[in-house]
Amino acid sequence: MNDPALAIPYLVLWIAMMRALLVRAQILPATCNRCGRPYERRELGETVCSCERA
Repeated sequence: MNDPALAIPYLVLWIAMMRALLVRAQILPATCNRCGRPYERRELGETVCSCERA
């Protein structure tokens, strides 16, 4: 039961859930799935997503 390969999926799930909670609380900006850039600027001159939204 102490298989480290079993812990990796749970760690990935935990990281994804924490990121979603921080985005929902508006602590972290929402980012594009394709390029990883934020959708809106937080600071002047910051690069933002230019992918086409469908």
